[in-house]
Amino acid sequence: MYSTKKEAKRLETWLNEEGWESVSIHSDKKQNQRFAALNSFKAGEIPLLIATDVASRGLDIPQVEYVINYSFPLTVEDYVHRIGRTGRAGNAGIAHTFFQPYANKQHAGALVNVLKQTNQKIPDSLLQFDLSVKKKEPTLGKITMDKPVQATHIQFSSNSSSSSDD
Repeated sequence: MYSTKKEAKRLETWLNEEGWESVSIHSDKKQNQRFAALNSFKAGEIPLLIATDVASRGLDIPQVEYVINYSFPLTVEDYVHRIGRTGRAGNAGIAHTFFQPYANKQHAGALVNVLKQTNQKIPDSLLQFDLSVKKKEPTLGKITMDKPVQATHIQFSSNSSSSSDD
């Protein structure tokens, strides 16, 4: 999967020029164009589907054997959804992801955790990064138990004045 529609379009054009039939799904395409591309891929008419994150969730495509992520997604959760396109319903699948040190190093720890949880081989080159994972904490609606909050009583006056413009 690609992260930008420009990259997806460029790869689709290049692959087709090189004789590899491919279609793409990205946000510049109308919904009917996306459905047509997806249906031709699902039917096996076109063997290669290039997609941006517009296709990262909610698509049920059986029999996907390979997923290649040319760009690492913005979150590890999105990574899991992307690679989840393979190996559905007991089928085997392979996913490859390009991890660029300068752009993706902040995801190294979370990625290693996912790989460990799924009994995958962890590349030695990934272990060179800081593997700490920052804990996500909600900022809205956070309840602290440090000091109890005193309730206050607010009374609204019933003296409302009305004016009319003639």
